[in-house]
Amino acid sequence: MSRLRRPSSRRLLLAALGLLSVLAFWSSSEGAASFAGASWATRKEGIRTLGRLPRAAGQAGNALPELYIYDHCPFCVRARIIFGMKNIKHNLVWMANDDVDTPTALVGKKISPILQLPGESAMFESLDIVRKIDMDPAWGPPLLKPASAREDLDAVDKRTIEAVRLLLRPRVIRAYLPEFAHKDGRTAYLRNHPIADPVGGEVPEKAAWLAMGEEKWKSWYDAHFENSPALLAELNSVLPDFEGLIHSEDSVSPGGASYDDIVFFAKMRTASLIKGLKPGPRLQAYMERMSDLSQIPLYSGMAV
Repeated sequence: MSRLRRPSSRRLLLAALGLLSVLAFWSSSEGAASFAGASWATRKEGIRTLGRLPRAAGQAGNALPELYIYDHCPFCVRARIIFGMKNIKHNLVWMANDDVDTPTALVGKKISPILQLPGESAMFESLDIVRKIDMDPAWGPPLLKPASAREDLDAVDKRTIEAVRLLLRPRVIRAYLPEFAHKDGRTAYLRNHPIADPVGGEVPEKAAWLAMGEEKWKSWYDAHFENSPALLAELNSVLPDFEGLIHSEDSVSPGGASYDDIVFFAKMRTASLIKGLKPGPRLQAYMERMSDLSQIPLYSGMAV
């Protein structure tokens, strides 16, 4: 009987030390900070490597499409859905929230998502990206039906907007997401996303918001976070109204996957960051199925 050759003690020790060093780096604030403090080129390359997927069989060339995103952004989720549903291998590049240089170099301004296809100019606008990938024969036959402009779905959705906004914004900067791996990214989000006065309910104009400063911004965000029970009760009271509007687990509207799903699932995936969210059974089944089809995990396991 042949004997299996055991790895040498030295190789086992090196492998163990390597694994421990990686785990220690990512579990420490110093590790996250050192990555966050790296140059944009170094940081971007590191994140791109983490997001790389193997090339699909038959895909021409070695270069893969690159999608520049923020993880929390529902518009970025829209662009990601079509890649997942068509099983197109691509690189995800998570930009830091305060990174102005990268998107400006690609498309002339700070925006997301951004698609960079090999040999083509970079493009933005989420639904334009979806349309490009769905309709271009290079990426397979079209998958999506047109948007149905459903007034019933829009009417219920509009009733959730304010509660979702006040619940999500304080949570986004509390969640450990790539774009907020360092303080400057979180501060940039606060600066760029005014929130309603927790007492009066008015949202200040941008100039007035900027003049308030970071300490005041945080206090308003914290106040809405502390008001989560009331906001959650308001949101959860509306969610059952979606139950009769969802056609099936595979599509929110009759006829199969459509632009309705691109928009609706993107919103619901982002909302899954809210701890205590109580979707009805039909909505929950739809969210889980779309998560599988799009290859985009829900936030349920890390909800705040």
